[in-house]
Amino acid sequence: MNLPVNKGNYSIEKISKLLEQGYGKGEGKDYKPYIDVIKVASKGRASRVKGWKTNRVHHFLSDSETRFFYLMEYQDSVVDIREHYPLIDNMEELFDVLDGQLIKRLFNQKTGDPLVLTTSFLISKRISSGEIQYFARSIKDSRQLENTQAIERFEAMRRYWELKGIDYGIITNKEIPVVLAKNIEYIHSSYHLEEYGMNLKDQLFYEDYLLNTLRNFQNKSIKELLFHFDKKIGFEVGTGLLIFKHLLARKIVEVDMNKAINLEQPCSTVNVLVQEEGLDAFYKHADSI
Repeated sequence: MNLPVNKGNYSIEKISKLLEQGYGKGEGKDYKPYIDVIKVASKGRASRVKGWKTNRVHHFLSDSETRFFYLMEYQDSVVDIREHYPLIDNMEELFDVLDGQLIKRLFNQKTGDPLVLTTSFLISKRISSGEIQYFARSIKDSRQLENTQAIERFEAMRRYWELKGIDYGIITNKEIPVVLAKNIEYIHSSYHLEEYGMNLKDQLFYEDYLLNTLRNFQNKSIKELLFHFDKKIGFEVGTGLLIFKHLLARKIVEVDMNKAINLEQPCSTVNVLVQEEGLDAFYKHADSI
């Protein structure tokens, strides 16, 4: 995992240009991460994932960042995820509360140009009162705890968020539940069935059929259920799995997400959380428009 700063060590002119182009600004689908994986090299495994909540492509520089994103994506209370958020507002106030050593970490020691620190994630969460609460998290490799320069930059970052009244914390790769994150990754691309050419009527029919069949297959494996579904409907093998993953992603059904999803498990391990109304719901909707 890289230091919490744009690796480009950009000049003031370059930074100004990026900000003018909207990088590090906006919310939801309009947010543009300050660090773009296409433009910035990474020591980790870079990835790009289209988000459920934002309907935009998110950019990550490591597996840990990607996994944390999946954890946030799966939380119903999270309404927005902004990655690589730049610390650019109210920097004068930050300088007032930093000592000389920490201020030094905010500048390129060779050129004297300012460095733009970036926090891995700024998360927007809707709390029980209905209000939006923000929290910021840096994702780092646990080995960075041994890096004095990185620690000093994280301390500067902590004070920045403290001035804004936003909770800030550091999460290491060792603290991320990998199995849960991988399970969410496994079902993530199945969230929108329309992207696979299914219209709403077909989606509701297939979901309803699979849920009803699930009740009659309690002693059989999930794999057997999906094979039966594909054969009965006349689909190519794998379509039932796509719909099953869609039901998991939509939280219509659930399995123990803290254990690796295993299609050899019996259908009795699948809990139905929401009973959809299937075609009845579709026709009711059609009559109302």
